[in-house]
Amino acid sequence: MSTESAMMPSRTTSEPNEDSVELGDNNTTRTRTNETGWIRLFVHCDQMFGGGLLHICYRVFDVILLLIGLNQGDQTCHISNNLTSTTLTLLVFYLIDFGIIFLNFFRCILPSHHRLTEEEKSEQSRRVSSLRSLFLVFKLIPVLFGIGHIVISNIPQDIECQTMRFCVGMVCFSTILLMIMPPTKPVLPQRRSCRLECFIISFVLFVNGMYFLSVSLAMRNVEQSTCIYGNASSLYTGAPLKTYGSIGLIIFSCTTAIHIINGLISQLCNRLTSGRRIYSYYYAFQYFLTYFASFVIIYYLAAGALFLFHPRSGQPCRLDAPALYRVLLIWEWIRVLTPLVAVPLFLILCCVGVFFGFVLSYCLPASVTVPLLEVIRNWLSSAPVHIPRDPPATQAGIDAIPVVLFSKEPDPYNQTECAICQTSFKIDEHVKKLQCGHFFHSECVRTWLSITGICPVCRHRT
Repeated sequence: MSTESAMMPSRTTSEPNEDSVELGDNNTTRTRTNETGWIRLFVHCDQMFGGGLLHICYRVFDVILLLIGLNQGDQTCHISNNLTSTTLTLLVFYLIDFGIIFLNFFRCILPSHHRLTEEEKSEQSRRVSSLRSLFLVFKLIPVLFGIGHIVISNIPQDIECQTMRFCVGMVCFSTILLMIMPPTKPVLPQRRSCRLECFIISFVLFVNGMYFLSVSLAMRNVEQSTCIYGNASSLYTGAPLKTYGSIGLIIFSCTTAIHIINGLISQLCNRLTSGRRIYSYYYAFQYFLTYFASFVIIYYLAAGALFLFHPRSGQPCRLDAPALYRVLLIWEWIRVLTPLVAVPLFLILCCVGVFFGFVLSYCLPASVTVPLLEVIRNWLSSAPVHIPRDPPATQAGIDAIPVVLFSKEPDPYNQTECAICQTSFKIDEHVKKLQCGHFFHSECVRTWLSITGICPVCRHRT
């Protein structure tokens, strides 16, 4: 076997999404299917929509709720001044947001846009995202005003304008929850070990199992009509907590089943010969299913905030079933506060880690601390991280990356596995070598660089 580098053959087409052909060990060709092409398509569409593709479903549903709230017929609303002003202000902000999104979309389909480089397109998309973020900051003013008005003011005995009050409350609370629990963009699926997968599934089973057990016990023997949904009046003026709890049992049972099925399929596909290709197709279905589940949970928790917080605070159902009210209120706070606590806790752990690192450096000899810190650094840097702010590499730059034979090329980093898929390299396997000297599987690094143009290990710009 020659020790010279085996270079990638020239492409026969200029289409960036076409299947590529790689040189094999016996000079035979094999076609590599574009496994994660839908992720690149998503990133492209997200840039065309100014970074608002994930939020369009939420925005449309919010607009529908606000329009339903405005449709009051001939009823005279005693508190219409504040609620109507908040509704109209939110509608104006949503129209501005949609206007920015679709103006950017039409600009992206113009012929002049296609002549821009990838860096210029990414910079243009970032400017549009910054403009939308600015309007989001201003939109928080009517959102916080709406939440304050709904929570502070007492709910009247009649049902006039309660549809508007309910719809505005859903929109305002869901906006805050969406900032706390934003939808995630699709990234390269990470290969987890069986032990880590079992730990994640066990944690999900424990949390959702405790929720299922506590809510089921609290709903037992609750038959009062004040706790059960009967008509629109019980939804707008009351708090049907038993019906709300039953829906929560269905939602979180489904999310638990999704976690278990995804974990089992991931482990099974990683052990099959063509498992990566099968899992890439399933991952698309998994992502959209998870996105839909997150969408439902956001508005479910927003409805729970209306039912459980002041001024409703459970309404008559709280007196008829106090245990059910307390359990649902506790779980509402747990679901909402957990993401808020996670970020400060992570920062605290980082500070503690830095502190103990300095302590170890002074208490232990360098022969112990240096290898230990090097292992930790390599472990942290090898995790694939999605950095949306960094523009993707050009298709020409990706194609120009040389293909070499693993173990036949000098390796100053002593690499043994691909940092993207975390699969060990084989002897004389064809891999791609970046300018920084790191090796990756061809299909892995091609998909990675089409999303962000930096090395996933050392962050070197390709």
